[in-house]
Amino acid sequence: MTSRSVKPFYDPPSLIFKQLKSALMIRRLTGWSKLPWWAGQADKIFRIAAGCQGIGCFGYPVHPVFEITARCNLKCDHCHASGGESDGSEELSTGEIKTRVIDSLAQVEDFKSLIFSGGEPLLRDDLFELIRYSRERGFYPIIATNATLITEDVAQKLKKSGNIGIAASIDSMRDDVHDAFRGMDGALRMAREGIRNASDAGMYVQINITASKINQEELPDIISFADNLRAHVILLYQFIPSGRGEESSELEFSKDEFRNEILLTSNLQRDIHPVIAPVGLPQYWALQNVMKNAGEKSDVVRGCICGNGMFYIKPNGDVWPCAFVPLSGGNLKHQTAKEIWENSELFVKLRDRSNLKGICHDCNQREMCGGCRARSYAHTGDLFSEDPKCPLKEEERIGKI
Repeated sequence: MTSRSVKPFYDPPSLIFKQLKSALMIRRLTGWSKLPWWAGQADKIFRIAAGCQGIGCFGYPVHPVFEITARCNLKCDHCHASGGESDGSEELSTGEIKTRVIDSLAQVEDFKSLIFSGGEPLLRDDLFELIRYSRERGFYPIIATNATLITEDVAQKLKKSGNIGIAASIDSMRDDVHDAFRGMDGALRMAREGIRNASDAGMYVQINITASKINQEELPDIISFADNLRAHVILLYQFIPSGRGEESSELEFSKDEFRNEILLTSNLQRDIHPVIAPVGLPQYWALQNVMKNAGEKSDVVRGCICGNGMFYIKPNGDVWPCAFVPLSGGNLKHQTAKEIWENSELFVKLRDRSNLKGICHDCNQREMCGGCRARSYAHTGDLFSEDPKCPLKEEERIGKI
């Protein structure tokens, strides 16, 4: 495979215009008042969202996420990767990651950022080397972490290796709740220290929250915490009964609770600095679009990006269309990223939303939403079935309100 350097975030220039158009759409749908502040952070934002072609689930399409290890120092109740249960025996070696993952990803023109996830990526001894290598290839690297291992020294090493930001998980502002959910005493205290260390080192900060019946009353407080940190983005994950989460399915919201969350979150968005991007709730964009944009179509609102913006790599090289959809579209040990991204039957089929069934197939907001494919699969075993927890009313789905 011939080595290729990734083009910078401003090549082609149309990517910058799509980011700006996406930000303006968020303001239009939510009344977001802090866009001027966000625009002032453009230097960081453009690099973090490198490759951005719109807004949707997981923040933006298009980007690859590499679950570099399933090993973890925590044991979270909701973990889709069942982190902490792996011994690392299936992980790709350092050399395989450089050639079969990073070099291969560099061949896909759509890919510009690279998220190292887990498990806990800081448990890989070669993480700093791999971050450095990915940056040399032209990627904009970020780590998704529980933040408990980010000491001042680790933060400086991350910065020096070329890492430009962290996505850190906070699920409660109460030590007892967060620690119990994460399976370790002191997890919240250590996470807050780690986030502060990363911020002090000059890195971009994103806060990840998993919304469930455990913390639904606390969501405004956690979002306020992220705002006070001047985080740039909040990924508001929905609890999906996937991975270890299958054992706690009662934590998932009902249709009415999802709807209430959408209305609450959009109201909060008006006056906070970070952009809130719900994960596993593409109806967020659809409902806002129906209520405030008369249901008008937009080329930057993608909704669910399962296979249509997400390229999720498992530790053994398998490529899933979403972190919560345990179906492989290929393996990087045997295929290139370009072959899987462009030709995988699974990915190609997901990009054609006429393949969706039931209310998702017939919905007026199908292209703006698409339903959550992960939730559909978790509940029915059919990746293309209608989203069983869709919070939109019938008149909203058919465009007659």
